[in-house]
Amino acid sequence: MPKVTEEHRAARRHEIASAALRCFARAGFQQTSMADIIAESGLSAGAIYGHYKNKEELVELAVSEVLDARFLDVAEARISEPVLSPAAVVRRILDGLTEQLGELQLLIQVWGQVPINPRLGEMASRIGNRVLDMLTGYLSEWYEKRLLMPPVEAQARARADAPLFVGIVQGFVTQSVLFREFDREGYLEAVERFVSLPATTAE
Repeated sequence: MPKVTEEHRAARRHEIASAALRCFARAGFQQTSMADIIAESGLSAGAIYGHYKNKEELVELAVSEVLDARFLDVAEARISEPVLSPAAVVRRILDGLTEQLGELQLLIQVWGQVPINPRLGEMASRIGNRVLDMLTGYLSEWYEKRLLMPPVEAQARARADAPLFVGIVQGFVTQSVLFREFDREGYLEAVERFVSLPATTAE
């Protein structure tokens, strides 16, 4: 019997996770059953359960894949010459999320389950820490190279500012789903203006 390679297993996990995301986007996380995901994927129940025990595991992998792609976006921004501005990085992250997920409402649906689903809550905490680390590393590079801050000062400011940039991304996702007249470009242009403001010191 031929040995199944890790590459084949990874491809199959991605295929299953993509089917799950389509189901979640169409019917919502809570209303989607494993039977729905099995039908959407066209695979057998054994093939699905050979990789995942439940929906939460599927969500964790799917979100991790999305996050890994955004890590690549930010890594490329850090090595570009010159280093991309924070507003340009926010735009790149949001463009990537939109392209990869299609329906950003999926994120809202998953976020809504976090307070009542302990497993998703643990996943959200882990992912949140990874996102903060990702943005802290990028912002530290930006402050040091473009604003010419000493390394220690750049790192301290980056740690303090990273949660704000997480909020900017979350705000875009939330408003784009909730507000019918949401102005995507206007929001991103506002981010450009905001991060271009000179820092001020309290008297």
